[in-house]
Amino acid sequence: MCGRIKQARSLQEYQESLPWNPRTALEVAEGLRYNVPPGTRPIALHRLGDGSEQADRLFWGYRPPWYRRGPASNARLDTVLKDSPFWRPLLTRRIIVPADGWYEWAGDKGDKQPWFISARDEAPILMAGITAWQPRREVLAETGFAIITDDAAGGMVDIHDRRPVCLAPDDALAWVDPAVPVADALGLLSTPRPESAFRWWQVTRAMGNSRYQLPDASVPVN
Repeated sequence: MCGRIKQARSLQEYQESLPWNPRTALEVAEGLRYNVPPGTRPIALHRLGDGSEQADRLFWGYRPPWYRRGPASNARLDTVLKDSPFWRPLLTRRIIVPADGWYEWAGDKGDKQPWFISARDEAPILMAGITAWQPRREVLAETGFAIITDDAAGGMVDIHDRRPVCLAPDDALAWVDPAVPVADALGLLSTPRPESAFRWWQVTRAMGNSRYQLPDASVPVN
């Protein structure tokens, strides 16, 4: 899954990794950086509304009005591909969530060790997401987003059996292109960046508390 992300670079750095030339600037200039959990408003890149390249802070977690449980922060790829009625309405509202990496926990219950996963080439990670939000709508759980996840492979399985779908820049641009049909966009998710493109290490257990927002949240401890 993807339960926390790090988003400590500038918006400009994330835009340049695509490249991306937004017409509008972020309305919310500041946000969490080193330890970003669901229920907050990370940066998202999208072409919603008039089709121009834009950036906004959107609510991480999606809960439609009829849903009685908490907001879903992740969307399983296998469920999305099965034309789930929960996710189907969001498939034309595709976003990219840029990040420096994400956190996972491994070990026994009550004694879990957090790990940080980042790109081996140190470039920003471009996570595929879907959202109920549209420009000029209120930013809350009913208009929130979820990051799409798939089965992990290789050594990453030892940390967690699921991982976010991370796209190469060209595929990320196609993912958010409103001219790309849903079927073709979903096809992009079958060729994410491989596990060999990432590296991971143990980090401080203090970051298990989402209030921990110090720069060393992702620094190796061993």
